[in-house]
Amino acid sequence: MLNEAWRQLNAIHRILMTTDGSITGIIEAITQKEVKVETVDQRIISADGKITELLNVNYGEKVNFRVVYLKVENEIFAKAISYTPLSRLEQRFRDDLMRADIPIGKIMKKHGIEARREMNWRKITRADSKLAGELDIKEGSLVLIRNYNIIHRGEVLINITEFFPADRYQKFGNSV
Repeated sequence: MLNEAWRQLNAIHRILMTTDGSITGIIEAITQKEVKVETVDQRIISADGKITELLNVNYGEKVNFRVVYLKVENEIFAKAISYTPLSRLEQRFRDDLMRADIPIGKIMKKHGIEARREMNWRKITRADSKLAGELDIKEGSLVLIRNYNIIHRGEVLINITEFFPADRYQKFGNSV
């Protein structure tokens, strides 16, 4: 479905799906407005089998689980789910991450964290009723989803899955 749906996307959609830069920065550039982070859920969890594989950590290791919305004027432009092994964080970075309402990219910049992003997968799907309700979009609307790791010092520092309601970006880019 990715190839067929890919042709229907405008330039902004394709940038969101392929960038290895800051999503917050891209949203602020296209909307010309500040992105606010709204934390939906944040807690320390123990790594289960899935998370141990995802992050290459030991079973039961403490991991920060975080779900946020990136909003511009109360509209959700992205939903992000992240997993961060606490053992890989310096205390000041951890403190900022736990404050919840700071974008991860801005925390990394503040602390001078040199890292790279490795794309794991991406897909285009239609919102089911739950996701549509959560993102305040119509059921069946296109949603762009991608998952990537932020790699620091050769290890996964953060695993992030992002959801972008495609309709929200329609007015910002034409097909190329």
